[in-house]
Amino acid sequence: MSRSSTTRFYRRGERTPPWGQPFEFLAPIFVAIRVAVTTLTLKPFVVIDRETVPPRLQLLSEICYKQNRLYKRRPIVYKYVQKRHVKAINRLCEIHFWPGIDVSEALEFPEFSVVVEYRRIVIGFGFMVPDATQSDAYISFIFTLPGWRRAGIARFMLYHLIMTCRGKDITLHVSASNTSALLLYQQFAFKPQEFIQNFYDKFIPPTSRECRHAYFLRLSK
Repeated sequence: MSRSSTTRFYRRGERTPPWGQPFEFLAPIFVAIRVAVTTLTLKPFVVIDRETVPPRLQLLSEICYKQNRLYKRRPIVYKYVQKRHVKAINRLCEIHFWPGIDVSEALEFPEFSVVVEYRRIVIGFGFMVPDATQSDAYISFIFTLPGWRRAGIARFMLYHLIMTCRGKDITLHVSASNTSALLLYQQFAFKPQEFIQNFYDKFIPPTSRECRHAYFLRLSK
């Protein structure tokens, strides 16, 4: 992936996504990111969210208030994956999923990705495989850091990924014990197709106590 020059000047406009949370969409005047494989031009940001206050930011605000310190909240920024994100995301995958995950292949098709940052720290990410089969796209990862959850971040990432592949069915696997994720997918009309026992055996260490079973879900086009 190669990047072209950027500019600090943007045309700004407020929109309200389907779940009612306002975001600031930025439309660059000049080219921001050019994808080498497809020659597609991407904007430098997906959205900039200045309204959402996840639990981590709420806690920080309260600490600063009690210490009589000035607290200046920064926006949460949704971007397409870039090379500088890969190391941090791989590390998060190793901690929260399993060792050996490398998301660098996503750089070839960043339009099917979303990375969420706060002060340039990665707090969430999602990736789509657009050609998993001839008729299906596949969501390989969607993750939000603890402390940043229950604020609509995963919801927007899922919505964004769905909108990148509106012409195909979208499939994914989710841990059978991940009830919050199952509820989120249900709200987007994903339907269970199969219950797979020991699906995660080949990924997680034998000593792990994580659930090894998964549901295979499908969102029909």
